[in-house]
Amino acid sequence: MKRIYGILFIFLLTPWISNATHNRAGEITYRHLSGSNYEVTITTYTKTSAPADRCELEIFWGDNTSAFLPRINGPTAGNCAPNGMGETLANDVKKNIYRGVHAYPSPGTFTISTQDPNRNQGISNIPNSVNVVFYLQTTIIINPILGNNSSPELLNPPIDDGCVGKLFVHNAAAFDPDGDSLAYRLVDVRGVNGMPFGTTYDPSFVQDPVTIDSITGDLIWNTPQVQGQFNFAIEILEYRKSSSNVYALMSRVTRDLQVTIIGGCNNDPPEITPAGPFCVVAGDTLNFSMTATDPNGHQVSLTATGGPFEIDVPAFLTGPISGVGSVTREFTWRTNCSHVRQQNYFVYFRAEDNPPGQQTALTAYQTVQIRVISPGPRDPLAIGSAVGIELSWDPSVCEGPVRYDIYRREDPSGWTPDSCETGVPGYTGFEKIAQVNGVNNTFYTDDEVETVGFVYCYRIVAVFPDGGESIASDEVCAELPKTLPVMTNVDVEETDSLNGEINVAWTRPYEIDSLLFPPPYRYELYRAVGIEGENFTLIETKNDLFDTAYTDTGLNTRDSLYRYKVDFLLMPSETKVGASYPATQPFLLPRGSNGRITLSYQFDGPWRNDTMVVFREIPQLSGNFDSIGFSTSRTFTDTGLVNGQEYCYYIRTNGNYPASGLPENLRNRSQIACGLALDTTRPCAPIVFNDFKCPDNKLELFFSDNPNPDCPDHTFLYYNIYYKAKLDDDYPETPTFSNIQDSIFERFELPFSGCYKVTVVKRNEEDPSGLARESPFSEEFCVDPCPDIIIPNVFTPNGDGRNDVFRPVPDPRDINFIEIKIFNRWGNMVYRSESTEQFINEGWDGNDMETGKPSAAGVYFYVMRIIYRGLTPQDEINLNGDIHLYR
Repeated sequence: MKRIYGILFIFLLTPWISNATHNRAGEITYRHLSGSNYEVTITTYTKTSAPADRCELEIFWGDNTSAFLPRINGPTAGNCAPNGMGETLANDVKKNIYRGVHAYPSPGTFTISTQDPNRNQGISNIPNSVNVVFYLQTTIIINPILGNNSSPELLNPPIDDGCVGKLFVHNAAAFDPDGDSLAYRLVDVRGVNGMPFGTTYDPSFVQDPVTIDSITGDLIWNTPQVQGQFNFAIEILEYRKSSSNVYALMSRVTRDLQVTIIGGCNNDPPEITPAGPFCVVAGDTLNFSMTATDPNGHQVSLTATGGPFEIDVPAFLTGPISGVGSVTREFTWRTNCSHVRQQNYFVYFRAEDNPPGQQTALTAYQTVQIRVISPGPRDPLAIGSAVGIELSWDPSVCEGPVRYDIYRREDPSGWTPDSCETGVPGYTGFEKIAQVNGVNNTFYTDDEVETVGFVYCYRIVAVFPDGGESIASDEVCAELPKTLPVMTNVDVEETDSLNGEINVAWTRPYEIDSLLFPPPYRYELYRAVGIEGENFTLIETKNDLFDTAYTDTGLNTRDSLYRYKVDFLLMPSETKVGASYPATQPFLLPRGSNGRITLSYQFDGPWRNDTMVVFREIPQLSGNFDSIGFSTSRTFTDTGLVNGQEYCYYIRTNGNYPASGLPENLRNRSQIACGLALDTTRPCAPIVFNDFKCPDNKLELFFSDNPNPDCPDHTFLYYNIYYKAKLDDDYPETPTFSNIQDSIFERFELPFSGCYKVTVVKRNEEDPSGLARESPFSEEFCVDPCPDIIIPNVFTPNGDGRNDVFRPVPDPRDINFIEIKIFNRWGNMVYRSESTEQFINEGWDGNDMETGKPSAAGVYFYVMRIIYRGLTPQDEINLNGDIHLYR
């Protein structure tokens, strides 16, 4: 039976080959119609001269069903009627469009595919291409949460030409009608049942690298070295931002591209002068010029495709389409609000020369990015009221927004958005506090602001369905009316652990509405302990509206920080109208070091302290204090002090309210606090040399003192070594190796690769604390790994016990992971490693992974991915090569 089957197969295969050598390139795209209905288009490019032709193509919908799609382009004549005959193009190329509609049974991910025997003969990077099935696929993701979706449209054809030794560039000119984000990557072309061909970019066939720009989609081959036909595949990934600001994959469209490289070209490709990127506010007109030149002085044409040409009120080009030596065209786009979207538009300019005689015409591409943004909400207004800050603005000029985002900060920002800056960036100090749904809902009351004396500033941003944002509105600011007491003073009068005193003062509610809140009134003064203390205790009541001061006594002002607030009540009902924002005294914190004491302070309150004046006791123990300086920050350093002596200080802060109509130059004193000047200087970092011998697996470290004469002369104790395996890792808090008292350290444990820092620990014999102090880190040094793997290129699986398997020899070193795939000359995979250990220990025995039978003697190709024990999270290399199998 097996022998008969083989004979039949040979006879059946012969006509298949002779009639099927025609498929060059193509892709599958789709368009959402309604509900679960999608219109799918297969576009192929074939050889016009080939006898094989397809009036219809079978499509596999990805849901276990299939159908035959008719060809819809070209004349309806001949054997294909009523289907089209396709469109005949130049250079033996025919364009074929097949289209049909399918209803999917449910949401999910579906891979749409088609395969047709076979590819055209002579594709250089697909061995025996005439016997390789042509396969296309596109993945559609139906997700009701993310909405309906159509795939990107590819506006440039997948057939292109280049010359040996000349830079080659191709761009598919992808445009997404839904405004989603697109990303590009290279993948292998596919054969029967979607099997990828590992030879697509194999250096044995494609001598110089082929790369792609993941943002613009420019495929760049720099540069072709041999003539021939080559097929590459571009996968275009479509992403959509969800309501939670996470990008979700919506589709994957794969283009199979054919490039014909001509040898002996005396022609150079044209050049296009770059332009952009551009940003335009909806309603404005964008104009710019593009110029293409030909270095050989030949006639050159300039065309363009891209999203701006595919939408309502499209862009257009003016000027002659071609010229001798150069051509300039003017791009014009009269934008409107329907053009606003989060993602950039891309315009793909294409220049093509027209050399004389039989020379090959060459092309050049230039991508221009354009972003259309919405103007910001206009005429914003902010008014302080008894209920908060009331905001209003005019409806968006553009009708597309679904909501407005409200941003707030304290005090004016002084920020002016750049020409293409949308939304409100975090660096401005604004925070989003609310969103208002509906384009015509243009009012909002911020009732979360409660501090009288603050100035609150706002920006409003219109947000569109795809998450795109308008320019921020103008900034508007307002303050709450002064209908409550405002704290002005928490001033330390006496420093003592038991009998300390603090003067507390506040303003009366200047703008209280006596008709709405009729007198009499009462103040209730409360105190809590700690800068964030909330356990408030009533300490005083006052029934005189103009009596706004109190001296709090019997306090531990030396060690404690106190927080005060004033409640405002209507009498005799004792109805609370509101309360002041709490305030504390400035609490001084001295910290001594070598010959100096640094002063800082803690404070919380509604006013802004802009200056602190420092007073020191002069002479010591005299009780007399004199000003020694000031600082506009919260720190001050007193220098030139004697180590071991105590110095006492207090500070006075000077502050003001941002809001208008409140007392100015608010002065408040801290407690008296003392500090000791001490020599706490750390030793200097040591000098470290390293000697790493990769073949010997030996690392030696050599330590010495820092020769800088400014380094303190302290007593040496020991060295510490800190180690991390990866560059992105953090060093441990404790040393990896400690108490090293020799000047040489040898580490023999593997692995050596990683990064090292060294410290020295010393003691200052004059320091009364006797503490050992650790130096800063030495200069970091890193040891690279020593990955080593040897792959043979010949093996003989004949069972003689010698060289029967294909595996690394000897065992690899510093390797974490190996994946290898081996292909025969037809691109069929015959072996794939199950694990790193399986390949190292067992290898390939020469049998086909599908049939289990011995593979024929000959040349095989492998693609190997190796992750070695390196300094980054994934140090990866890829190897390609060939193996000779002898039997």
